[in-house]
Amino acid sequence: MNQIGRGAAIASVDDFMARTRRHLGASVVLLDSDFEMIAYSARSIAMSQDHSQSVVRQATDADTRNWIVDCGITYATRPVRTPANRNTGSKARICLPVRHGGKTYGFLFVLPDDDASISDHELEELMPLAAQAGALLAADASGNGHLAGAFADLLEGDPDRSSAAAEHLRASGDVSDAEFTMLATDHDAIDRRPGVTAVPMGRLTAVFVTQRDSPSAALRSAVDSYSAEGSVVGVGGTYSDLRDARKSWRQARLCLDVIALEPSKGPVAYWDQLGVYRLAAIASAELIAEAVITPAVRALFEHRNRDLLSTAETFFDNGGDIAATTDALSIHRQTLYYRLRRIQELTTLDLSIGQDRLELHVGLALGRLVGGPGTSNRS
Repeated sequence: MNQIGRGAAIASVDDFMARTRRHLGASVVLLDSDFEMIAYSARSIAMSQDHSQSVVRQATDADTRNWIVDCGITYATRPVRTPANRNTGSKARICLPVRHGGKTYGFLFVLPDDDASISDHELEELMPLAAQAGALLAADASGNGHLAGAFADLLEGDPDRSSAAAEHLRASGDVSDAEFTMLATDHDAIDRRPGVTAVPMGRLTAVFVTQRDSPSAALRSAVDSYSAEGSVVGVGGTYSDLRDARKSWRQARLCLDVIALEPSKGPVAYWDQLGVYRLAAIASAELIAEAVITPAVRALFEHRNRDLLSTAETFFDNGGDIAATTDALSIHRQTLYYRLRRIQELTTLDLSIGQDRLELHVGLALGRLVGGPGTSNRS
């Protein structure tokens, strides 16, 4: 993901507008799909009065609106530069589609100074944020818009904000006191089934599944509906105290991290079945890495030999069975013996000793998940 999209999830449309303005150094105006103004964020008071009103006035003019639509913004999935049109009197504009679930919910118009230029790369960097804004607008259209901010605090706010959000959601009746499970998924559709609350959470969708009557059926239905459409799903633990929603959400997100690392564990991964990977949820990635990436494990990571890493992992995954490992790697038995010797030389571990095998196995598994040397950091 690009740099602008690496930060925290946007908390509101206003947050989206402010971050967009800062990134581009230009005023921005957000219109809905009917070309009515939702919000603006200006570099100065003068700009807020002149530029934003100008864009709205021109966009609502029938001729200008038809011209903008003819430029393809209603079905565009990438930034669009609309040229000036003397006949309608419209200026050249830059527009980013604000979409979710294959539908356009709005248009973000960028208003640079006359002497300023904005590159295509800068615009492309904003598309992940535009997608998040689209999810917020979609949630609002579905009637769940008022929940987005509360769930953002509940799931990803600091402990005090999370507890306050739990009390607010409980008191408002937006969620019940029944047992629940949090799901994390890259599915972007709005779920309107009873007992299921789906809200955008950055690049993901957070799904709160109430399990009042038939826990297994309710959860299975929610999971199956997302995975059947090609999405990956992480399933957190089940709790009864709403204050534990942040814990279940973190577990669900970790499940997605594991699927990204080991696609064979997807498209659905359950916290209850995550095994040793659950250790990654007890502390920060830095602390986990410090604990499990011992000098021996680090030596193998930093050697950066894919064959040796793959051999070690496959050997452990097959319980040290030589025949199963050679079959899985499609290599000769002597090749496997050679690689195992090299691994022992690099790590100074003896793979015939259970404690040494455990050190390397856990170190490789969790080290890759938390971003050990020579690996990709988890998202």
